[in-house]
Amino acid sequence: MKKSIFIIICLISSTVTFSQEEKSLGVFESDTTWLTEIIKFPINFAPEIKYEGYEDLRFAKKWRDQTHEDFWCYMFAWHINSHEKQSVDILETNIKLYYDGLMSAVNKKKDFKVPGTTVLFIKTDDKNNDIDYIGKIYVYDSFTTEDMITLHVRVKEYHCNDNKSSTIVFSLSPQNFNHTIWERFKEVKLKADICD
Repeated sequence: MKKSIFIIICLISSTVTFSQEEKSLGVFESDTTWLTEIIKFPINFAPEIKYEGYEDLRFAKKWRDQTHEDFWCYMFAWHINSHEKQSVDILETNIKLYYDGLMSAVNKKKDFKVPGTTVLFIKTDDKNNDIDYIGKIYVYDSFTTEDMITLHVRVKEYHCNDNKSSTIVFSLSPQNFNHTIWERFKEVKLKADICD
């Protein structure tokens, strides 16, 4: 009996500790109109991305609704233990690995090989808009359409000198950059203490 009680206490304690650890992770602040997910590196569907840290994702609530302007509207940040500056090559390689792995993992069609992802990034000189890179991702949508879609993407990187970490923020939507949907991303803020 004592052994059973001890095991139950240990299980409850480890669950509470894990939940508190997951809650403390995250670089974004957002309201309830954004769905939240945290994934630790290495990411199970893309283990070739050799970062340590975690990914903080925020999805617009209607991100899977093809009839809504929020369709595929989401953000994610890679908060990593690295001070390496991003480049076009690094971004293109890692994002291709990420989406090829993700869409293959989500694919529900038996005996279907998910088409490869095509990624293009361009370094910008536009420091006024807080954008370091813009790009396009041509990817198979295993979640909803089961067809190829084009996602427009903006990337901003932040580096923390004290703890040698970096946060790379990605904002994505199939809408062109002049669409009002890009204003919605301003609702999601970076926490002030990302370098702590």
